[in-house]
Amino acid sequence: MTAFRDKIYPVGHPLGRSVLRLMLRTAAFVFFAAQFGFATQAMSADLRVAQNIVVQKDVAQKEADELPSVTVGPAPASKGPRIITRPNTDVDTPQKPNFTAPAKNLQLRLDPKTGQPLTGEQLDARGKSALTQAPVQAPIQAPRQLRAPKTGQAEQTATGNSPLASERTTQSAASGAGIQVKPLGQAKVSAIGLLNRAEGGFGNDMWAGTSLPLVTRLMPGLPVSTVSPVMQSLRRRLLLSVAVPPESVPPQSNGNDAPTDIHADTRTDADADDDGSALAALRIELLAASGDYAAVANLLKFVPRSADKGIYDRVRVEAELLAGNVRQACRMVRNRLGLAGGETIWQMIMAFCLALDGQSAQVELYEQLLYENGVEDEAYFTLLAGLNSGEAEPVDNIAHAQPLHLAMLRAARRAIPASTLKNATPVVLRAIATSPNAPRAMRLEAAERAEAMGTLTTDVLRRVYASIPFSAEQNADAVALAERQPGPSAAAILFQVAQIDAQVEGRAKALMAAWRNGRRSGRYMTSVRVNLPMVQAIRADADLAWFAASAGRALLAAGERDAARAWLMAVVEPARAGRVDATAAMLALAPLLYVTANNVPDQELDAIMVKVLTGWWQGEVANSSAERYQRALRLFGLLEALGRDVSEQLWLPLFDAPDREIRQASPSLLLGLARAAADGRRGEVVLLSLLLLGNSGPAMSDSLTLGRVVDALGSVGLVKDAGAVAFEGLLALDF
Repeated sequence: MTAFRDKIYPVGHPLGRSVLRLMLRTAAFVFFAAQFGFATQAMSADLRVAQNIVVQKDVAQKEADELPSVTVGPAPASKGPRIITRPNTDVDTPQKPNFTAPAKNLQLRLDPKTGQPLTGEQLDARGKSALTQAPVQAPIQAPRQLRAPKTGQAEQTATGNSPLASERTTQSAASGAGIQVKPLGQAKVSAIGLLNRAEGGFGNDMWAGTSLPLVTRLMPGLPVSTVSPVMQSLRRRLLLSVAVPPESVPPQSNGNDAPTDIHADTRTDADADDDGSALAALRIELLAASGDYAAVANLLKFVPRSADKGIYDRVRVEAELLAGNVRQACRMVRNRLGLAGGETIWQMIMAFCLALDGQSAQVELYEQLLYENGVEDEAYFTLLAGLNSGEAEPVDNIAHAQPLHLAMLRAARRAIPASTLKNATPVVLRAIATSPNAPRAMRLEAAERAEAMGTLTTDVLRRVYASIPFSAEQNADAVALAERQPGPSAAAILFQVAQIDAQVEGRAKALMAAWRNGRRSGRYMTSVRVNLPMVQAIRADADLAWFAASAGRALLAAGERDAARAWLMAVVEPARAGRVDATAAMLALAPLLYVTANNVPDQELDAIMVKVLTGWWQGEVANSSAERYQRALRLFGLLEALGRDVSEQLWLPLFDAPDREIRQASPSLLLGLARAAADGRRGEVVLLSLLLLGNSGPAMSDSLTLGRVVDALGSVGLVKDAGAVAFEGLLALDF
């Protein structure tokens, strides 16, 4: 210690001695504190606790109001007030930590008057007072029914035994027309689709005002084998449009007690479709029948399995059979067979699968079962017996070929009979066109028909045409050969000549011959689409006036209206100058352009139409055509249906037309079409129009029916489609 002092103060310094004495006193104090410190500390602690108890009791007597609480951490677990007590300070009874107990809350109680934190005694007092008070319980409410009440129970639910029922009823009555509570409607599977209004669909409201029984009765009759491009477009958009499904209850007409539904008196329980699955299945079945399997595959992605009625599985299995995936189809049939009900198609496919696996005994059992179920399909049983026994028997005729027949022929390595084409469906025609076990001539015929029905792409048909071999002599005399032997072979050779001819005139002549061949065989639209790139490559020129009408007509048929109009404008001035070939082209082409104007103003076309129609009729009279009255009635009637005025001078000569028998369309369909058009029911108008035109299309419809269809389509905003129907109707009479 002395050394420590000497380091700070020198020896003999007066402050050094004072520091030494202070250090000695401090050491003595520390020694005595060590002896008596514990007792002194305990006495001080007890004194402080006693003082705090007295102060807290005085403050608790003055506290009466409810105190706010600020909670930090998770919400309290108990509903009652939480009592916070002083921690146990007894060192002799240590407590174990409880890791399973719920997490405690850190609470800070404040005095509302002073804003200061409460002491522990104040909190104890408030906790004891809270325990002496009776807990306040919320009134028990009547249970609420989340499910919509059934009919006849609504009144009982509203006036039941609940003590609040009468109060709720009074409040509901007082609210008047305010908030209305209705049961949620069930989601409709039939609302699915692929086309909205911008993509060509008919809109969400296309079935507004149309009853479900009418749709389910009439839609199965939609033509699926038509070669009319506009009808194929209307049918596809009708089946693929995203729309609110029709209502199960038919609407009532204004001011009339008769229902709008023309089939309301024959409605049965079978027309009910609560979840919309029946209508969705019908749409998919029709798309599959028309050969649009790409659309079917996309729609099936949105159909829940709970809505399956067997049609979806059948469509999937037939698609696999057509694609040659027989093993996959067999696996699907085995999974479906126990759920198939009374449909014999699953038993027929299963027997085929067993024959492929060599299960002869089981095949014979299925064969007997099919006979007992009344299946009469000679071609099927012949092919099944051959696959089961290994002995090939001739199959000369398949009356109504199905995908199963084609799969069995392919598995047996048998050629497809020629008679299969006669009543073949669009999907079967496409399969034959690409089948390796069909003769070349059959594939060519099937390819043309499948392309015309819209199940085979035009590019595939072009490749088929290009694969047909012809000699140099045949190519040199292609036009004359096509005149002598019209048909698919003539179409193929003319297609090849139009591609290889370097001269514009030679190419134009080959194209005209191809279009004439298409008209004679009833496949004009197919010949137009196949040769479209060649005619597009020829520029409109007055020097080709002899080609203008044919080129313009073909371009219009392909939907290339601007290119067709260029050919018309190229011959207008030469026609005014008196050139005969230009005048003939103008008279032939202008009416077709006028029909397909789609209500778009065209001053140049409108300026010449009066003279064109007059000159056209004079030419018909000069030619003494036997069909001149029918052609004039068709043209003038369609123009009137499209909203074009036809002068009285043109109508008057038609009253001298001789009487002729006209095929009468269905009166009920015509009446339904007129009513649907008057009320603006777009989907119903399209449905009835397709039924009236039938598989034969506008080409075989009478002028009166054709005019009503065109007028109805235009009245619901489908002006372009109306013009296309009119155009096809004119082509049928050699316009």
